[in-house]
Order: sequence, then C-alpha cells, then structure tokens
Amino acid sequence: MKIEFNLPHRIEIIEPKKLIGFSITTSFQDDKTPIVWKKFMMRRNEITTRISNQLFSLQIYPENFTPNQIFTKYALAEVSDFDNIPNDFETFELESGKYLVFNYKGKAENGPELFRYIFQNFIPENQFEVDNRPHFEIFNDNYNPNDDSAEEEIWIPIK
Repeated sequence: MKIEFNLPHRIEIIEPKKLIGFSITTSFQDDKTPIVWKKFMMRRNEITTRISNQLFSLQIYPENFTPNQIFTKYALAEVSDFDNIPNDFETFELESGKYLVFNYKGKAENGPELFRYIFQNFIPENQFEVDNRPHFEIFNDNYNPNDDSAEEEIWIPIK
C-alpha cells in the first residue's frame, strides 16, 4: 500500500540555536530513539533557561548516509545560553542554514514511509540537493507520537 502524503512545505533559513539534551548512537534497524527521549523527558524540568516549549529531535548522519548505517540521535530543547547546564546534559550548537521544512500531522509510526517518500520522491522530483548538516524535527512538549493529530515540523538541510 502506497501512502499518499499531503505535505505542506516551505524553505527557511534557520538562525543559530543553542540546544541542550542527550544523545545516543542508533540505527534505523535497532532504533534507540525511545531511550534517549525517555531520559530527556524525565529530566527536562531541570532546564531553567529554556526559551520555548519546542523540542528538537535531531540526527547527525555520516556523509553519504545509507539507511543501514549508524548515526547519532539527539533529544534537545533550545536554551538562551550555556551558563546553567544541568548535570550530564550535552550542549549542541545548531548553525544557521537553509532547510526544506515540512509540516506533518499524524502518528510517528508513519515516519519510515514518510521519510522514504521525502527522500525518494519529493526531493529528487523537485531537484533539491540535501546538505551534510543536521536533520531535525520540531514538536511541542505535549507531543504524543501515537496521536493521529500529532503535529511536527521536519527540517531537512538543503544546499
């Protein structure tokens, strides 16, 4: 069954951001995303310098990434500065850059299908070139991955 996605999109230049949270090494086959998010959500109230209720699920892929490779996954929140970082939290500086941004509404379990569509259909058909920078999704504190009406933004770096 081929899923058709209605994906509103835009191109945006993101400003640099200071983020803190946790990371884990993972793969699509052995997805450890729930582990890093559980750790983050249990400790997010320790972050005193948050500047929004947005959360960042960020991926660092190796160059020429293929879906069976290992990559680094972050669970992050944006902060005003790195002055008061809770114990064990990691810092991450997101650099400014150009992104293709999709608004997605639906369950997280559709992710693999959705990303396959974006990378195999949408990007080549629209002649975008993916850049070797962090990929991330943004959603709010009350995001529920099992909810049909869950909303998130998917940010893909482009040249």
